[in-house]
Amino acid sequence: MTKRLIIFLSVLSLFLSTLLIPANAAVKAGTTCKTMGQVKTVSGLKYKCIKSGKKLAWNKGVAIVKSTPTPTLQVEVPVEKWQEAQFAIVKALSLLKPSEIQKLNFVYSPNVNKKEADMLQASYQEPITLLSTLYVNPRPVTFLVMSETERDWWWSQVTLLATRLPNDWWGGSHCQPNPRSHCGYGSMAEPDGTFHFGQLLGSQFIWTNYDYTIAYHESIHVYQLGLMGNRMNELPFWFAEGQASYLGPAFSHKYQNSKDQREGLLGSLRNSFPDTSSYKLSEWVTWLNRLDSDSDFTFKNGLGYSVGALIMESLYNSNDYTKIHEWMVSIKSGNNYKNAFKEVFGQDYDRWIETTVAPYVDSQI
Repeated sequence: MTKRLIIFLSVLSLFLSTLLIPANAAVKAGTTCKTMGQVKTVSGLKYKCIKSGKKLAWNKGVAIVKSTPTPTLQVEVPVEKWQEAQFAIVKALSLLKPSEIQKLNFVYSPNVNKKEADMLQASYQEPITLLSTLYVNPRPVTFLVMSETERDWWWSQVTLLATRLPNDWWGGSHCQPNPRSHCGYGSMAEPDGTFHFGQLLGSQFIWTNYDYTIAYHESIHVYQLGLMGNRMNELPFWFAEGQASYLGPAFSHKYQNSKDQREGLLGSLRNSFPDTSSYKLSEWVTWLNRLDSDSDFTFKNGLGYSVGALIMESLYNSNDYTKIHEWMVSIKSGNNYKNAFKEVFGQDYDRWIETTVAPYVDSQI
């Protein structure tokens, strides 16, 4: 083999060996590099070719930190002014720390499903804790919780708690006892201000998100009865169920959208009174005045729930929630509700119904 061939093969061998070496294999801190400012990444480190003394060399390398996308906060957009007002009330109450929390005394019947009853108790405590910033009844509020087979037990407990007995509730329009029932009531306040609630949970009842809407609605009545006592009867007929149907969904919105709850109420109104869709403002004024003066018309038709909720919407849309509480306090102190309205809101009640409420109700039906 000639000397020239040997040299050629040696150069070829060296060239081929460099092709088999990974491009980044020689990249490590302190080793030489060829191009100033060149950057290479090896094993999660980014190296840069820098001048080190009289030669070019790779620096120590910098670890590459993988960026984690920042999650976008999903802020729920209210569908209308009424829902914006709802969200604002819940947020405002959530930021407050009540100095005292309303005590709830739950009494379980022997055969009630304890797991479901515990969920019922927790569902009441959440909104009641928030509402404790407004008012706390000095007496515990008793809840009787029983199954559909325990009417006798329920009645024996009721007779110890109330003189004005709700003896038409079991099997009445508000509650048909059966294995899947979930229904309740609040008693009228006694002369000393005490009252109680009854809750029937059927033996085959299974808690769902919808059941929060019932409990949260009733929790508003706990607040109302605790504050007003036997002055509850002095509120406008639409007030009690209207406020519960407005504020209850505000709290239970996270379980069932308050828009869906509202649409259920208004759908029931439209089905029962289809002519209201074509009412003129003067007809709405007549209707709304009747809600104040005719208890049978209001309660037997469920209008306190639907139209009452719309009246409350109109009020909460343009007033801080504490003003409505102030109106209740004024009525509790002995004021007529119309006089109290004038005192708190600075408006004539009848004029408010005519110029504010009637146009609002008309716009929503």
